Amino acid sequence: MHRHNPGSYIPNIRISKWFPQSDLLRHPKIKLFVTQCGLQSTDEAITAGVPLLGMPVFGDQEFNAEQYLQYGIGVRVDLETVTEDKLNEGINKILKDDSYRNNIVRLRTIMRDQPQTPLERAVWWTEYTIRHSGARHLRTPAANISWTEYYELELVITVLFVVGLALAVVIGVLRYTYVKLFRVTFKVKKN
Repeated sequence: MHRHNPGSYIPNIRISKWFPQSDLLRHPKIKLFVTQCGLQSTDEAITAGVPLLGMPVFGDQEFNAEQYLQYGIGVRVDLETVTEDKLNEGINKILKDDSYRNNIVRLRTIMRDQPQTPLERAVWWTEYTIRHSGARHLRTPAANISWTEYYELELVITVLFVVGLALAVVIGVLRYTYVKLFRVTFKVKKN
C-alpha cells in the first residue's frame, strides 16, 4: 500500500488532518455521512439533511446509532464485525432508498420550526437584559455564594469528622478486643 502525505490526493479521495465538517455536509453532492455517531456529528448531519451510516465506538454513540434506526435516518455497521461487504451493503441501502434522506430532511424541518431565528432570540434576550437592568431576577442564587459554600466545605468537614470518629472507634474496639483476647499490655516507657 502506498502512503500519501496529508493533504495529498488519491484518485477520488482527499486526505487531510482536518476538514470543515459542517460545511462539507452542506455540499449538495454529499449523499451520506459515515460517522462514529457522536452527538455533534449527528446534529450537523441532521442540520445538513444528510443520512447517516453509523459505526459507534463508545459512550453515547451506541444510543445515537440506535436513534438513527428508530427515526429511519441511517443505518448501523458494527466496527467489530465490519467487512467490505457489510460497509457496501450499508452504503447502498442508504443510496438506493430515498426514505433515509426524506426522514432526515423531515427531522431537520421539525428542528428548525421555531418562532424566531437564533439571532432574533439572542437580540431579544440581550435587549430584555438591558431593559431590566441586568435581569438579576434570572440569575441563579449560586452566582452570589462564597467559595466555601460553593465547595460545600461545611459538609466536607462534617463528613471527614464523622469518618475520622468512626475510624477511631473501630481502632479502639479492635485494640480493646486484641488486648482482652491475648492479654497483652501496652507499656509506655518513662524517662
